[in-house]
Amino acid sequence: MATIGRERTGWISVQLLIDRFARRDLAVKLDTTRYGATQAVLLSEAQLTRLIEELTEARQAMRAPASWRGRKGENR
Repeated sequence: MATIGRERTGWISVQLLIDRFARRDLAVKLDTTRYGATQAVLLSEAQLTRLIEELTEARQAMRAPASWRGRKGENR
């Protein structure tokens, strides 16, 4: 289990759920908490893959120099 965030504004907890009786596929449980309200979501493999791809793209954009941000797809 991993938890990311700050106590005052909110946090995200990620947990791998394994069904020991193998009735269903593995899933990732994502809990988000903000100002005391918690929402849980179960992610399938496809949803998790999409989330990872989106987070990877966001991280790359955050690491890029400011002059390159917002130029995706532009040819100059």
